[in-house]
Amino acid sequence: MTLHYTAGNNINAQGTYTPAAAGFNLADVSSVDELNALPAGVKGMVYLDQGDGVTQSFIDALKPYIGNSKVYAFYLKDEPDPTGQYNTLVTAANLKAESDYIHANFPGAKTFITMMNMGSSENPTFANTYNPANTHIDLFGIDPYPVRSDMSTVDYTMIDKAVAAAEAAGISVDHIVPVFQTFGGGNWADDSGGHYVMPTAAQEQTMLAHWAAVVPNPAFDYAYAWGSQNGDTALESSSALQSVFLQHNTATSTTVGGTTGSTTGTTTGSSSGTTTTGTGSTGGTTTASGGTTTGTSSGTTSGSGTTTGSTSGSSSSGSTSTTTTDHHHHHHGLDFSQLTSSSTVTASATVATTTTPTATATPSVATDTTTDVGPHHLTDLIGHHTDHHAWHL
Repeated sequence: MTLHYTAGNNINAQGTYTPAAAGFNLADVSSVDELNALPAGVKGMVYLDQGDGVTQSFIDALKPYIGNSKVYAFYLKDEPDPTGQYNTLVTAANLKAESDYIHANFPGAKTFITMMNMGSSENPTFANTYNPANTHIDLFGIDPYPVRSDMSTVDYTMIDKAVAAAEAAGISVDHIVPVFQTFGGGNWADDSGGHYVMPTAAQEQTMLAHWAAVVPNPAFDYAYAWGSQNGDTALESSSALQSVFLQHNTATSTTVGGTTGSTTGTTTGSSSGTTTTGTGSTGGTTTASGGTTTGTSSGTTSGSGTTTGSTSGSSSSGSTSTTTTDHHHHHHGLDFSQLTSSSTVTASATVATTTTPTATATPSVATDTTTDVGPHHLTDLIGHHTDHHAWHL
């Protein structure tokens, strides 16, 4: 059974797990009190933000949760930097020590990180970074965000390329966690000079179907983000996208083969990889089957170039401080872009050298007819690799 996770602002002032209204059942928690207050049927993923190995700090952070039946996983680190160029160096050996310690002291608990893309959105790479073999981590979040102001059409192949890059780096599909874009606007800049745009319901459905084709039955999936973090619009503010995710999240699925279905239609699949087709699901959402391919129901549309939905596109103010909500400091989302920086970064031998962009998206509009300019620059790497998510402080 696939679990469904979303980050940020999960617990309101009254202690209610608000994403439950959209069918999410894996909560973003950072305290034992939050974990214990979760409703029946909801598990917790504890954000540790630890990458230095089994230090006393790590043991102290982990200890209160040991043996708690509501824990599903520990989020060790958000996009750890294997080079030390963009953030604190985190070695594979340190992550392996942490994961091994958790597995030994809390049998059944999963370990998780999101991956830093060391290439670009069009040419991603995770080579020589982290994988199950060198870290013993169970699950790896891959987070391409294709809805952008600076591309005339939504390039959903970013998803395929990111998954292929993860597999090439030794992360097999059963270890991959899809990360869905559910934010736009604000002060995040992408890696080609534009900004992210809040997906429409149709675009979100296309992303979900695209992911289902390449990672059909993940242990859990991840909507980034529920809460706004950096002046952006996020899932908590979009009733249209919440409806999409309610349908997606309340569909049933199995880990191998079997039958899957939705609340408004029936989707069938087999372990041999039969193409699945959703029937009757709102807007054409397609759910994953046990096969390796998936279909889309009527109404699902691919990007047509109109990437509307963002309230604004003020991505030029990269020095703007990150919005902090009631808790948190985390969650991936760099994919060589998120924060705008005016300084040029020279790549080291571990990062492919690329050129500076020659086109810039107009920040005040949600749709931009500027086409992608080819090789992606490294100009914004420092800013973007200063951690996209900063709820856990």
